[in-house]
Amino acid sequence: MFRTRILVVFVTILLTLSLNSWSHGGKLNPSQCHNYSKEKEYHCHKTPTKKQQPLKYSRANWQFRSSDSQASSSLLGWYTDTYSSATDVDHVVALHDAYNSGGHEWNTDEKKAFANDPLNHVTAIPYVNRVLKNSYSPLKFIFNISGSSYAFAPGRCLEYVHLYTRIKRRYALDFKNNRINEAIEACN
Repeated sequence: MFRTRILVVFVTILLTLSLNSWSHGGKLNPSQCHNYSKEKEYHCHKTPTKKQQPLKYSRANWQFRSSDSQASSSLLGWYTDTYSSATDVDHVVALHDAYNSGGHEWNTDEKKAFANDPLNHVTAIPYVNRVLKNSYSPLKFIFNISGSSYAFAPGRCLEYVHLYTRIKRRYALDFKNNRINEAIEACN
């Protein structure tokens, strides 16, 4: 008899707890939350295990049109002040760098505006742009160019770092891992 009462109490408690935790109607948003109209409250069912990641970087998403850039007609590499039979329109703050420092949250129009902003365009010798600079941080680019057969034009290294910081500030991009002060020192 005593065991039966304990069993009944135990089952009652379990049923009460289960009923309170059973799911109720309502669609969940991506954070697994919703408005529960019966109780007039907003609550969540599950804690997301992963932060929702933005789409992977794709250059195509930035809609850059190099032929529209004023820099596209020059054969003088801006970083080195050397002429070449071909030059690239380089983004001082590379699109991938912008993506990693906050641009992944931008909509299509914001990405397009950044990619096609003439302030962020300079001409570069293809090897300097594609191999030495790429989407590296300023400090890495400075080390790469100093260890190559190319060199910055006089005063251009500091001018590059200042332009880089100006563009990042203009677009409210972060400076994580950029080590700007060290880049400035490396220019001297």
